[in-house]
Amino acid sequence: MKHQQVLDKLAARGHVRALDEELARWVHHQMQVPPATHGELVRDLITPVLSRWRCLFDCDDVRPMTKNVVWVALATLLHKYGLQDVAVTTQARRAVDDLNREVALSDAFERQSEDIKQFLSTAPAPLTRKPSLPRPLTFLRAGDVLSIELSGRFHAAYVWEITGLNESPMIEFYAGTFSRPPTMADLTGREAAKPAARARFHVTGLTYLPDPAHQVRTVVVAHADGPKGGEPVPGSGLYTMTELIALQRHMVDLFGPVAV
Repeated sequence: MKHQQVLDKLAARGHVRALDEELARWVHHQMQVPPATHGELVRDLITPVLSRWRCLFDCDDVRPMTKNVVWVALATLLHKYGLQDVAVTTQARRAVDDLNREVALSDAFERQSEDIKQFLSTAPAPLTRKPSLPRPLTFLRAGDVLSIELSGRFHAAYVWEITGLNESPMIEFYAGTFSRPPTMADLTGREAAKPAARARFHVTGLTYLPDPAHQVRTVVVAHADGPKGGEPVPGSGLYTMTELIALQRHMVDLFGPVAV
């Protein structure tokens, strides 16, 4: 059994591609300073991935079949990149059974489902080199206003520009957070989260809209005005360079931890 054999049987090319690209980029960056313990591995690599994709798993508008397919894809791709989490593997094995019960996928998937579950439970081979980085690409456009969810809290961001040839957006967060996706009525005239462009981020990997993980949503497109008061100050830097999964850490730094 090989990882691609499992992924091909899921018939979910879009979700698989998005997850694969994100994990390749995330693992590549994290391998620069590898975690020392298993606890650090889970905290630094796996937990941020789950925080992003939790938006899909918790979304009432996503079909159970899609959630089950993504659980299997997530466990398979973590395994591919030398990672494993007991809770994710357990959920993926349960998802395989649910998909078969609903006759959601092919006969080939059902025939090999026990092999798939056993394969996901084996210890993954540690990576010996960094994964190749996917080519930067974004379907966002300047003037897009975004809602970005993290742990049930919603944040609003404005796309100021797209760098390169449709490579990556530079966004700025509006002040404040919301208990639901914000509307333009909430954002009109609102200040930037911090002055002097300190709420601006150049984000690699903010690629797809609609977002397969349901974390990023469009509030409005082609909006002329961004947050107020965040103009760059000479000598202060224009923005922070980051990537999609690491952006979540910057959001916590900017807005504080989510109240439990």
